[in-house]
This record gives sequence, C-alpha cells and structure tokens, in this order.
Amino acid sequence: MGFSVTIASTIVLIGLIAFAGATTTSMLYTLNDLTTLTNTLARQKLDVQIELNVTSVNNSTVYFYVKNTGSETIFLKNGSFNWNSVIVAYNNGVWHSYLIDDFAVLEIKVQGSSVSFDLSTHRFINPGEEAQIQVNLPDGAPGIPLNGVVLIVFVSHYGVSAMEEAVRL
Repeated sequence: MGFSVTIASTIVLIGLIAFAGATTTSMLYTLNDLTTLTNTLARQKLDVQIELNVTSVNNSTVYFYVKNTGSETIFLKNGSFNWNSVIVAYNNGVWHSYLIDDFAVLEIKVQGSSVSFDLSTHRFINPGEEAQIQVNLPDGAPGIPLNGVVLIVFVSHYGVSAMEEAVRL
C-alpha cells in the first residue's frame, strides 16, 4: 500500500507541475501579445490637423469654417450627438464661456472650391475638405457686444483643437 501512495502522489505532483507550467506559458504568451499591441499602437501617430476661420459674429451667433489639413477624417455627427465641441468665450462686462455640443453644420465642401457634399450622407470632413458651422449661444446668454472680442475653439473628437479670435462688427 505504501508504494501505490507514492506512485499516485508522484503522478499528481507531475500533473500539478505540468498545469502550472502550461498556465505560466499561456500567461507569458498573452502578455507578450499585449506588449506587442501596445508598442504598435504607440508607434502609430495620428496626423490630425485642423484650422479655424471665423467668417461672421453677431449678437448671439458665430459662423466659421473648420478645415481638415491633416490626414485623418474628422467625424462631425452621429445622429443627434455631435462628436466634437465648440467653446465660445467673450467679455460682456464679465467673461462668459460656453461649451456647445449642439451646433449646425451648414455646408461641407472641398477647400477653396464651390464643390459641396450632400449633408445627409457626408457628415465628416476628409483631408482637404472644410465645414461651415453655425453656433448659437445658449438661451439666456448675454449678447456679444459690438466691437467685442470673441474666442472660438473647435475641439475634435481626437482631442485636437483649433482656435481663432474674432470681433463682432
């Protein structure tokens, strides 16, 4: 009886060692895959570049163009949810600033041309395209004063932003 217990214990011990070795090898393989993926993603640098050109400012509305000068597509809207934000800041006795997610895209066209796209199907700005955007101040916000300086910032869903100052004339 003593000999069979030794053999059984040896078999169980060999099984536990094999199981631990297989588990360790599997974990090391997975860790290596994650490290490779992390290094690959770190090497991929997004080329997101945008420019902003304010065309008009009135009491409660700002019109501007966002130009995509990089190599990544900027997605503007997914249904009723904008993927980007606009910040409007101005001084009307005191400084006011508003983060606006609900803005209107009036037109998307090829930069420097009159060739525009159908807004029902083209809700993004490819490289070399620009979008005309209208931003309304929230209800109850004080108006932008005449000759008042306005700071407009467009923040893309990539975290890249473009900024320009304008004056209400």
